[in-house]
Amino acid sequence: MRQVNIVSKAKYFIMASALIIVVGVVFGLFGGLNLGIDFTGGTLMTVDLGSEFEVSDVAAVLEENGVKDAPIVKSSVDAGTVATQAQIRIKDMKGVKSEDLRANILNGLKEKYPDTIVFEGETIGAVTSSEIIRNAFLSVIIACVLMLGYIWIRFELYSGVAALTALVHDVLIMTAVITIFRQQINSPYIAACLTIVGYSINDTIVLFDRIRENNRKYSHREYTRQEVADISIKETLSRTINTSVTTLVTITCLYIFGVDSIKEFALPLIIGLISGTYSSIFIASPIWVGLMNRSLRKVGVKHKKQNKTA
Repeated sequence: MRQVNIVSKAKYFIMASALIIVVGVVFGLFGGLNLGIDFTGGTLMTVDLGSEFEVSDVAAVLEENGVKDAPIVKSSVDAGTVATQAQIRIKDMKGVKSEDLRANILNGLKEKYPDTIVFEGETIGAVTSSEIIRNAFLSVIIACVLMLGYIWIRFELYSGVAALTALVHDVLIMTAVITIFRQQINSPYIAACLTIVGYSINDTIVLFDRIRENNRKYSHREYTRQEVADISIKETLSRTINTSVTTLVTITCLYIFGVDSIKEFALPLIIGLISGTYSSIFIASPIWVGLMNRSLRKVGVKHKKQNKTA
């Protein structure tokens, strides 16, 4: 049975990830992150237009008032009824009072939909936004640390370090791609990050569980840890790909047919699913191999000549 050779090409996979992250950083430095009102503060406005409406009509009124890139979500008062309400998320605009802006938007909508009323209005201040940013970072950091502790106990420290590195990789890739595509970052993005952290670690644990079994099965002196990792990847590859593809199809359909608020959550999930599968195979396992080889060299373990088959 011919052995796959993935770990030996690890530098190319790491370079590919690094390139995406660097491009994301460049876009972020020159264009900034497209933070939504959950992070920057702004106005959450819900209007009832009194009848069914087109989102494009609402967007046109917003553009007339200098509001761009504002997510608009259609909704109805009761389930099963016609969607007559529009929820609008507007970021703070320098030199424009939120009360005046809401009044201008309302007047503009009344020209086409005379029965328009403000159903609900809420201003999100800077204090609230800073708390959300802090809590968002804390949530991701705490989740990663707890994952490290669990894998350390369940397997061993090197597996935990490799898995944690893969998780950080996934979050960085998600942020980089979202920055490149200029999608607004709101609370759904943080929820997507935490979802991917949990999903990605599942793939990694499956792989490391097989690595642990093969690590006991194949002697350190007969097989290199690179060969053990490659054997384990081959044995779990079909399961990992099948699981990821079926999940990806579902999330992609959700993104294609969902409303804007759903897309804010679905797009990061799509990126995270791809990145999580990629990192479990091409990032976590090579890091584990590198750490194990370093440890074995310290205790003086030598390998036989690398095997060509397994």
